[in-house]
Amino acid sequence: MKPLRWKTLGRRDVVRDRWLRLRADRCELRPGVVLDPFYVIEEPDWVHTVALNAAREVLLVRQYRYPADVFTWELPGGWMNPGEEPLAAAQRELREETGATAPRWRFVAAPHPNPARQTNRVHCFLAEETVTAGATALDATEAIEWAFFPVPAVHGLIRDGS
Repeated sequence: MKPLRWKTLGRRDVVRDRWLRLRADRCELRPGVVLDPFYVIEEPDWVHTVALNAAREVLLVRQYRYPADVFTWELPGGWMNPGEEPLAAAQRELREETGATAPRWRFVAAPHPNPARQTNRVHCFLAEETVTAGATALDATEAIEWAFFPVPAVHGLIRDGS
């Protein structure tokens, strides 16, 4: 069956604040087939950076993630501010979380992280020759440590779910 664009028959906010908007939409999937409610999450776009040092090691940040109740090693990144360009946001997040800067930046991709439920994109960048020269500037909600890892170790963290 050929996929069709859904029709929005109605929309109401379930939650709307500075963090996100959760909508309950009434959708017609194809003639005579209505899905009500269909929940949609609107959040700001995010940025993630694969930051490599001169030894081609990957800079990762470790922090506690409350929803999953886990400590994770992950790529530096975060939400874009309103009106902020993706590259500027990636550079800001890398600097805030790790104190690092890089002279060479390259855009990689901007996929939808979960197009089944979320409207946002994650803008991904590669930062090369990354150096950690400055202080971090963490938000009050952040407690972050960082470290460089050889690529095989990063593969191991991914495999282990760390």
